[in-house]
Amino acid sequence: MNILVISNAAWDDKNSSGNTYSNLFGGWEDATFHSMYSREQPPDNNCCSTYFCVSPFNLVKNILTPWRAGVEFSNKDVDRHEGSAQSEQYVKNEVGGVLKRVILLLIDLLYLSGFWLNKKTKDYIERCNPDIVMMTGISEAYRFVLSNYIKKNTKAKLITYIVDDTYNTEKNSGTFLGYLRSKRYKKLFRMSDKVYGISKEMCKAYEKEFGCKVSLLTKGCRLNTPKNYVNNPLQFVYAGNLLYGRDEVLSVIAKCLDDINRDSKKAELSIYTNTNITSKISKSLNIDGSSTLYSARPYDEIMGVMRRADVVLHVESFEPEQIKLVRYSFSTKITDCMQSGSAMMVIGPKGIASVEYPRKIDGVFVVDDLSLIGTTLREIVKDPHQIDKGANCLSEFAKRYHDLSVVRNKLHLDFQNIIAS
Repeated sequence: MNILVISNAAWDDKNSSGNTYSNLFGGWEDATFHSMYSREQPPDNNCCSTYFCVSPFNLVKNILTPWRAGVEFSNKDVDRHEGSAQSEQYVKNEVGGVLKRVILLLIDLLYLSGFWLNKKTKDYIERCNPDIVMMTGISEAYRFVLSNYIKKNTKAKLITYIVDDTYNTEKNSGTFLGYLRSKRYKKLFRMSDKVYGISKEMCKAYEKEFGCKVSLLTKGCRLNTPKNYVNNPLQFVYAGNLLYGRDEVLSVIAKCLDDINRDSKKAELSIYTNTNITSKISKSLNIDGSSTLYSARPYDEIMGVMRRADVVLHVESFEPEQIKLVRYSFSTKITDCMQSGSAMMVIGPKGIASVEYPRKIDGVFVVDDLSLIGTTLREIVKDPHQIDKGANCLSEFAKRYHDLSVVRNKLHLDFQNIIAS
């Protein structure tokens, strides 16, 4: 089968979307994968064969020569150096206020115009000859226009995967761009042949909102034997983005560990992220002897780091606005934690999917009150034997409910049935 993945970010195992696709599709020997995306980033994965990128910078550069828009390349041509900073992600990270909103609106309108759907783009889609088109449930113009064109002009089936509550985020943003995008969701789900959601809460909410069937789909775990030792000092590891206020929670952890280490070094925190680091974040998360901030690493290297850790972390913000954004999301970091062979600690507010799900697992340290982080960390440091118990319970749970081969086989069968229908 031919599968075309549409995304904004490049299919890179170091980012959450790319890592999720590689987790779900790795080992599909009867499938050929292609990728169309809209950020000037180099992809890095072992699944995909060909790529087609149409970035905002590329659009602006070719606005008077639209037949030149888009860049096609294959795995052997991938340039693994960073792409141009002139991209939508750069605007989101570096530009603020009214200017940011105006630029993002203009980018969306440029993609909505469809002038970039030139012969190069259409020929690429024809050569891919997709049986399945898969993308996350976000209604930005690039994905919306492209999926709409493919549905009308090919026999491909559209699969939409809801991983964040973007509909309510857009609807409640108070911006004209948010209003435009929120109006596209009903059509997006109507033209989808199947819709997946990343948590039970997400599935239930979107089924109620849009009247479509939403099936549960989470990442699978490559099962590891739990460690039979603890480090001295204890190693706490967080690997993931610092968005949605997560940096502030990690800062609290770092300060608590620094206090615990006042007399002697008992524990340290290592943070691996591909998020743009400001001087403020760097100052709060780099604390000599207690907390260190590292840049992103290849996925296999991160898995090794997490496996050698004593406690792997998942954190969410306690800020009301951030809670609204992530309340239905089941972070892909949770499955990474479950497969690490280490113990897991989850810090976040009550009632959100990524806190309530781990709460069901014996041996997971769950902190749903910001003021109790220091107390819990001290208890772990005082009695590190809790870590062994937690790691064993977590590994057993992953084996029972998140085995990677089971997840992949079920998804593969779904795709076969969708194509056959």
